[in-house]
Amino acid sequence: MTTTSPALPTPHPTILSRLAGLRRRIPTVVLFAAVSFTGWSVDYALVLILNSLTDSVLYAVVGARIVSCTLGFLLNRRLFGDGPETFWRSAGGYAAVQGGVAATSYAGISVLTGAGAPLWMGKVLVDSALFIVNYLAQSRLVYRAPAQQPAPALATAA
Repeated sequence: MTTTSPALPTPHPTILSRLAGLRRRIPTVVLFAAVSFTGWSVDYALVLILNSLTDSVLYAVVGARIVSCTLGFLLNRRLFGDGPETFWRSAGGYAAVQGGVAATSYAGISVLTGAGAPLWMGKVLVDSALFIVNYLAQSRLVYRAPAQQPAPALATAA
């Protein structure tokens, strides 16, 4: 008499496995744009909410950037498969890039709102202009491949 064991259930694909599958099929710039748009949507909503609560463009921009940049950093790390050994290097580079982008964004928004443009329009215009700068800076400074070390020369015995 033989008994058969029931077939093991196949695991359901998770969102992370789906992201990994997307990474293999979609160009990097498209994935970057998708993550950036997600982060920007959060950022945009928070800027408007925080500005209405604090009546300060500075507090609104800084508070929204902290939240949206954290989201973007974590999504990018997961999507582009950075290992735990690169976390601090990536975090430092990302913080530097996003600090510069946030300062530039705040300066641009301040100029536009000071000239009479509404905050919602200034935010869209300035951040749209900064998109390519952000992409180039991140691809070169944060998510670059580590430099290849030359292979050590083998010493020959005399």
